[in-house]
Amino acid sequence: MDHSQYSQYYIRDILNAVHTIAIVGASQRDIRPSYMAMMYMQQKGYRAIPINPGLAGQEILGEKVYGSISEVDEPLD
Repeated sequence: MDHSQYSQYYIRDILNAVHTIAIVGASQRDIRPSYMAMMYMQQKGYRAIPINPGLAGQEILGEKVYGSISEVDEPLD
């Protein structure tokens, strides 16, 4: 599969199948794209788990920040 471009239908199918996602590189700064993406996903009903080693143990948008995906103690879709 060519990973340089996905169809809107492929992306829609993925988003319809998941409920909990990791936001790698999540930021506490509300002007950063990762913050806006996380907030948008939460507003659309997804559980967004922030991943950022520099912020591990803190919170972003009410979610605990993990230092790496391997540290997340719950299932990710």
